[in-house]
Amino acid sequence: MAEEGSCGDRKRKRNEVEDEEASRRAFFFLSSALSFLAAHVNSKAPTFRDLLDLIGRQRRDRRIPREALLWPEESPWKKLCNSGNQQAMITATGFDHQAFAELLSIFKPLFNGHTPWTGLSDGSAFAKLKKKRLGRPRLIAAEDCLGLVLCWCRFKGALFILQGWFGLTGTPADVWLKFGRRMLLKAIHRHPHAKVRMPSDQKIEQHKAVIGSQHPALANVHCVADGLKLFFESVQNHLEQSMCHNGWTGGCCTTNLFCFGPDGRIIACFLNSPGSVHDSTMADWGDVYKLWEEICDRTGAVCCIDSAFKTCEAPCLIRSSNDETKARDAAEHQIFVQATSLRQAAEWGMRAIQGSFPRLKDKIKCELNGERKVFLLLAVCLYNCRVERVGLNQIRNVCVPGWSKDFSHLIDRDT
Repeated sequence: MAEEGSCGDRKRKRNEVEDEEASRRAFFFLSSALSFLAAHVNSKAPTFRDLLDLIGRQRRDRRIPREALLWPEESPWKKLCNSGNQQAMITATGFDHQAFAELLSIFKPLFNGHTPWTGLSDGSAFAKLKKKRLGRPRLIAAEDCLGLVLCWCRFKGALFILQGWFGLTGTPADVWLKFGRRMLLKAIHRHPHAKVRMPSDQKIEQHKAVIGSQHPALANVHCVADGLKLFFESVQNHLEQSMCHNGWTGGCCTTNLFCFGPDGRIIACFLNSPGSVHDSTMADWGDVYKLWEEICDRTGAVCCIDSAFKTCEAPCLIRSSNDETKARDAAEHQIFVQATSLRQAAEWGMRAIQGSFPRLKDKIKCELNGERKVFLLLAVCLYNCRVERVGLNQIRNVCVPGWSKDFSHLIDRDT
């Protein structure tokens, strides 16, 4: 009996060892299979770039290395900035030296008090500098960063063009550009010369008098408005692409509404709505209709628009007409004719903002972190600053030549 018991114990232990060994082999086989499967799934075929040598990659890299650049303090931008030539400064930045110095005075404290080297360190975020600054000193000064932002707005195309201008390699140029846009917007978005706001009732009466002197049938008009579509790159998200695609323009774009006063300033706007949105719908979403109605109820002033806006009769709006023969009497015919003529000022405004900042006419990059919003807001604020401090604006020169900086040089058209 004892031998039978010990024999049974040995058999049971042998079976347990064999079962454990079988389990170990099964686990090893399963883990090997999973590892092979994972390696097979994650493995990628080598790209064309992976097959190139170092020289082949450098030939295709659209960045200018440091050895081919001047240092920022010796760059062509420094030569232009220190030249004192107004023509060169206006051509490069859109502002003359005096206006540039005024922008620099409010931009410099923010530039010196903040750093882009936080978060992802790509310029899309910034943080306040500590009182005790550590690390190497900056190679770029405040006037260089401000010039980079303004010149970027004035240029179209790739960023490497500005690398040679400012003596910056690719990554630092991109970081300082994003950081500079945010600091400049933070500096001027509440400045009186840049802020988008409706004028006072007294100023509205002046606008009505100015327009009424040139268009007697439109004695109560104080502003003009129109929509502007700006193209940007296609996106992979089909839902977002369908919202932003516009069949009339045949591409992805954003719809923006601008309201101009006779002095050329943007006094109301609604930005960055999907390209499929109609101008009238955009004005409704942005409460622009509500704003016009409040102005009309308070001062009796109305806005001149085209036929793309509200179809129902609204006392705060005067629409231009595509067919002047539909006028019911001579007075209405005069209103149609003069409204069509006045609405040309809105086209001048669209041309002015795109001509001042040609970057708007380029395809805007589809970027994250609100880059498009920052750029559009900055362009509007800079446009108003340019109207007030530089004065190169067709609306102001035609409608209110007495308010132009070049008034003393304008030819009197009545003589």
